[in-house]
Amino acid sequence: MFRLIYQIILVGLCSMLFGFAYNTFLIPHKLASGGVTGIAFFIHHYLHVNTGLIVLLINIPLLLLGIKYLGKRFIFFTIYSVVVLSISLKVFPIHAITNDILLSSIIGGALYGLAVGLVIRTGGSTGGTDIVSLILSQKKNIQVGFLSACMNLLVVGTSGFIFGWDITLYTVIAIYVAGRAVDMVYTTQNKLTLRIVTEKGEELIDALIHLHSRGITVHNAEGAYAHNPKKVLTTVITRFELNETKHTIKITDPNAFVNISQTLEVMGRFRKN
Repeated sequence: MFRLIYQIILVGLCSMLFGFAYNTFLIPHKLASGGVTGIAFFIHHYLHVNTGLIVLLINIPLLLLGIKYLGKRFIFFTIYSVVVLSISLKVFPIHAITNDILLSSIIGGALYGLAVGLVIRTGGSTGGTDIVSLILSQKKNIQVGFLSACMNLLVVGTSGFIFGWDITLYTVIAIYVAGRAVDMVYTTQNKLTLRIVTEKGEELIDALIHLHSRGITVHNAEGAYAHNPKKVLTTVITRFELNETKHTIKITDPNAFVNISQTLEVMGRFRKN
């Protein structure tokens, strides 16, 4: 329960940070962040409809897509994040903190990317193209931030025709910084190798297989100090599954020794989702 409360608070704060960065660094300088929020900004510019409401409406079909591929827990956090973000975009005044457009593009992009990355790391998303990016990253093994940046190119091009190419170049900077921030916080490698030393081998094997149905290699081992029999479990997971896997290990065997290392490539059969 404590962990769930912590996650809810973190997702809420990050979604508010997203809204703050958008309304104080990006919108005042006509910097479109890309994706759904970028589209919402264009609609707001012409129709003067609140961006928060537009973001909420556009996310509905994307949330239905996320339920199918990313699970109900992911959608719970995503819906919560989208609602908080929409409220934040309405509550925070659109007011520039600085008149320096370059500084705004860098700081705004960094805060935006940090917020998105932390929400994804917690197990949700801020909606929009994040959902599409996460689905594609699981199936194609490409970094989430890179996918988001690629999908934002269309919004960037539209921004160029509407607001001029000078502002668009600053938008590119903001999107690049945001993409790098997402990958730094959330994922630098899509796959991880876990080596777990435990005295509760059978319980942990059952728990991990029930969690994500991945193959596990088991070796018998012995502790050098107390000579207690142990099991060494080796498995490969995606970083998207890391938080839940760590939580499962802690619940099943709090004394387990876990070594987590980045995996460059996997050959053979590997479930991507």
